[in-house]
Amino acid sequence: MDFVRNILNGILMGVANVIPGVSGGTIAVVLGFYDRLMECITFNFKVLKNNLSFLIPLAIGIIIGVIGLSNVMEILFAKFPQQTYFAFIGIILGSLPLIFTKARLSNPKIKTIPWIGFVVAFGIMVFLAMFNGDANSGSVLYTTLTPESFIVCMVSMIIAVATMIIPGISGSMILIVMNMYQTIYFEVLNNLNIPLFIPSAIGGIIGLFGGAILIRYLLARYNQLTYMIIVGLLVGSIFQLIVQANIVAFDLGFMASIVIMLAMMIVIFIFGKKDLKEDLAKIKQEA
Repeated sequence: MDFVRNILNGILMGVANVIPGVSGGTIAVVLGFYDRLMECITFNFKVLKNNLSFLIPLAIGIIIGVIGLSNVMEILFAKFPQQTYFAFIGIILGSLPLIFTKARLSNPKIKTIPWIGFVVAFGIMVFLAMFNGDANSGSVLYTTLTPESFIVCMVSMIIAVATMIIPGISGSMILIVMNMYQTIYFEVLNNLNIPLFIPSAIGGIIGLFGGAILIRYLLARYNQLTYMIIVGLLVGSIFQLIVQANIVAFDLGFMASIVIMLAMMIVIFIFGKKDLKEDLAKIKQEA
């Protein structure tokens, strides 16, 4: 049962990583396996060995989500873009109470500096939304392996994957800003361009371990600040998704989007209700 659940978690995380404006790290937080994932991404082979039953099905799910289900998401965004974006807005709204509560675990009262971190993170996401990145814009920059394409693919994947595991930051959006979205997803993954896949995979591995090390350090040293920055990134990503939803009229399509958003918000809130109660109980004990 855990094997199947971890595959499904990986699929959702993989699908989210393909969508500009949505963070795979957000999905991991919402589904309750983010902390364990960060602990497992390490060079400690003993830790890796002890968590293979978790990592292997999760990795299988992520691969299925990125490669196998990206076409499904492409259809949804082509035919029901507004409803799809609002579904992810509902996911984020439903997860906010749990994540904000985690920011209070180390200290029931949110201090000034963490609030500043929230404002700065929110401002960054709003600024990025102004780019209004479009996954269909630009073109495939590289189709053959050259010294230039090797370096660019590797560096872009280091940055993208490192940001993918941070809740609230979309690695795909970063690829769009760097004009590498179509090269990575269409040429490297969809067309299985093996020569370009090699530097992309190297960059992805470096970004994965580097990003995980950074997150673990920040949570250990600056727990409340880190979580408040994550909350700011999540709230800011809602603004990004609203911009990309491209609301043009308050018609039946918009009403359907609102209903879907509310439904997803309720589902995610119920899904994390148990963890939320446990965290609130811990805060009450410390207060």
